[in-house]
Amino acid sequence: MSINPRYQLGRLFRNCGYRLARDYRWPEVHGNLLLLGFALLRAKQKGTIHVLQIGAFDGHACDPLLEVLQNENVSAILMEPQKIPYERLVERYATNPRISLINAAVAERDGVIKLYVPGSSASPQASLIAQHHRRFGSDAKEVRELEVPSVSVGSLVKMFHGERLHLLQVDTEGMDYQILKWFFDAGVDPDVLNFESLHLSKAERLASRQLLNAKGYWWIESDQDTFALKESLVKTNKVEAHN
Repeated sequence: MSINPRYQLGRLFRNCGYRLARDYRWPEVHGNLLLLGFALLRAKQKGTIHVLQIGAFDGHACDPLLEVLQNENVSAILMEPQKIPYERLVERYATNPRISLINAAVAERDGVIKLYVPGSSASPQASLIAQHHRRFGSDAKEVRELEVPSVSVGSLVKMFHGERLHLLQVDTEGMDYQILKWFFDAGVDPDVLNFESLHLSKAERLASRQLLNAKGYWWIESDQDTFALKESLVKTNKVEAHN
């Protein structure tokens, strides 16, 4: 008799000190699941762990990778298209040779793309989607239209020089499913991934679940994000734990 994958994942979380509980529609998640994913990676990956963060903002405000990036075995690329948050990232990581910074957005092609920023300064709600500001009740007059550099997923993959991408974090205000799909289309399936699913349409949310299932992931969708682990990562560590 097969065991439900979500039950297995929930049991794994409990063994690692995390608690999952269903509250009305969404599960309640206590703790940073990326730290759990990173712990599993460290148990499997003895060398460098390669991380990519798309939409890093300033590296401080609610950054789920803040603790992970301090680990000496991590080599990371952080992307942020807005100038002021990017400059704060530079200040934070200027002395860390393991972290590379890119002042650009991820898009279909290399070049320049329009970014829509609500308010008069940098915003974590900036998006490549023109009408995204409506979700927050912002008037169109309050939205600035900026041109920012863009980098394709194909170009990003080349920056890893053939090394496997182990952990992918995406927070791009509505572009998350499309970016996830670009990576999978490029043959990149990270062991651990986390993306903001809050702003996806119903169709995109359903498509993201189907895509994760097809690619062999166990996943948990909360009201904010979708966190996923490659099934092979969990099963490998499960076998090692019994040896």
